[in-house]
Amino acid sequence: MQKNDLEQFIDTHRDAFDDGYPSLKLWAAIEDELDGKKIPVKTLRPRRPWYQVAAAAVVLVALGGLGGHYLAQAPQALSTTDLLEQIAPEFREVEQYYQTQIQARYAQFASYTQDPEVDADLAAIDQAMAELREELQLAPPGREEQIVQELMDSYRLKLQLLEHILEVIQQQDIQTISTQNKSHERSI
Repeated sequence: MQKNDLEQFIDTHRDAFDDGYPSLKLWAAIEDELDGKKIPVKTLRPRRPWYQVAAAAVVLVALGGLGGHYLAQAPQALSTTDLLEQIAPEFREVEQYYQTQIQARYAQFASYTQDPEVDADLAAIDQAMAELREELQLAPPGREEQIVQELMDSYRLKLQLLEHILEVIQQQDIQTISTQNKSHERSI
């Protein structure tokens, strides 16, 4: 309640409080005091001392050097032919032998007939051989010899397939000829 009385007194006598001003001498003293105590102004600058920048540069140079060293030591990708020559030097001779034999058998087969199923089977073997050559490029050490052996087996399979087909065709021709001879003998 006293507070209410105080507020009421201030409100009624406000004009008496507002007419008093501090002396100019007081204001001059306040100004002098403020001028003497200048508030230091901090400049905002990044807090990166030179040694942090130097450390970052050293790390980048070290990473670049290690990366270059790693790339320099990485084995260069060999072509499939070079890789085959390195793994199995005799493969080139074996491959040439089988290719020559396969071409000769295929030429004989083509002179008899052209069967799309046989061509599809031969194309499937060729596709498998191409996949084996690609796999050889990515093969882990120790697996290369097995892939080379599979390539040789594929050539062998292709040659055996053509020889079997030629054998069947030749047997059919022999049977056809003998049947025709028997029919001619009866007619005579």
